[in-house]
Amino acid sequence: MQKGLDLLLKKYSVSAKAVLTEKGETVTVDGKNIPVLPWESDRRIIELRNLVVTGRLGNMCTYRIGHTAKKGSDLFALLAREIGILEFTVNSTVKEIFAIAGKNTMNCIAETENGCVCTIELGSTLDDGQRDIDKHEIITDNGVGCDRVVDTQMPQDSIYVFGKKEQAFMDTDAELYGYSEIEINTIRNAFAVAKNVDVQKSNANKWIHIQKVVAAAKASLETMENVKVEA
Repeated sequence: MQKGLDLLLKKYSVSAKAVLTEKGETVTVDGKNIPVLPWESDRRIIELRNLVVTGRLGNMCTYRIGHTAKKGSDLFALLAREIGILEFTVNSTVKEIFAIAGKNTMNCIAETENGCVCTIELGSTLDDGQRDIDKHEIITDNGVGCDRVVDTQMPQDSIYVFGKKEQAFMDTDAELYGYSEIEINTIRNAFAVAKNVDVQKSNANKWIHIQKVVAAAKASLETMENVKVEA
């Protein structure tokens, strides 16, 4: 991913020195370590947010999130990602959360400051080699907004080839051709961090709050009660 980031930095003449960690969780910009929030550079998540902030969806009634990852995945890492997506798409922060968990699953109910109630279903049950399955669906008094094709549960590809050998591709980014979807989103968010001090501050503050929500979820698992998120 570092090569992809270097390509963008050079192409757009960004002078800052930016170095991604191996897994892309943070990027060091001129010696300062900043969290990377890949979902904020994910087009399907951005467009879902746009439907909310422009008011086209109407008044939110319920938000439903589901994310299933491979066996052994850290459920709290999944929760952090989904809380980040929730707060980004509804343009508000989580103020209270309730959580219950099994061995490979965790369910949460979260409420944001602007009154959105969200159910979050997480699982780490997929076999190696299977793609993560996630879906974000906002039900409003005016309809439904979703980041997946209508009436589907599985992620869809952008390009399908039919014939003797059926193939599917998600290569839609000409600048970062060959990288996976998550790698592209990680590189682009790291690039946004490298070129904009405001994004650096925003990412850092958002990540601090996301960690507070995760801590509240852990407390809820212990008490089996709703837990308010630390201010």
